[in-house]
Amino acid sequence: MSKSTSEQILDVAEDAFAERGFDAASLSEIAATVGISGPGIYKHFKSKRAVYEAVMARLIDPYFEIMEKEIRTEEPAADVMAAVRRLLLHHVEHPNLARLVQHAALAGGEQIELLVERWYRPAFLLARERLFESESSLSEDATRTAIMAFHSMILGYVSLASLHGNVFGVDPLGETEVERFYEVIRLTSGDLRS
Repeated sequence: MSKSTSEQILDVAEDAFAERGFDAASLSEIAATVGISGPGIYKHFKSKRAVYEAVMARLIDPYFEIMEKEIRTEEPAADVMAAVRRLLLHHVEHPNLARLVQHAALAGGEQIELLVERWYRPAFLLARERLFESESSLSEDATRTAIMAFHSMILGYVSLASLHGNVFGVDPLGETEVERFYEVIRLTSGDLRS
């Protein structure tokens, strides 16, 4: 079954935004790649920002669904690292997510505001509350820092995969390297909840 024009637009736009960032990506180039006229995009999306929001939503909503499910679980505290692993694997399966988040963080403005207000602030506050209310030996400040550190390590690992692959001659997003990276995270984290 072929993809709808809207899905094709989002596929091409995702790559364009991930490669060049929101400001440098061109709707007319996206339209041409899809095989429609520039104004044809407006039959499917109200604006460039609407395309961007749709791209972000389809990448980031599943990530935060995983995060929220893991945070709200009544599973034993040891499952923190299993949750980190699932979040890492989501990023590996969708590497443009890390690139888009980093572009937004560097650009600031509306893009970062969208990420913060719609996704990150609610999810990270929930994670912080859940971890702080647990039996963790970490202070509230240390818990906040741990959340930032895990997120930064995963985003950096995924978004720099091309560089590291060229330096070391391996595929950092390949299964073996991802498992090694997860082991590094696990070993350096200690037990967050002990």
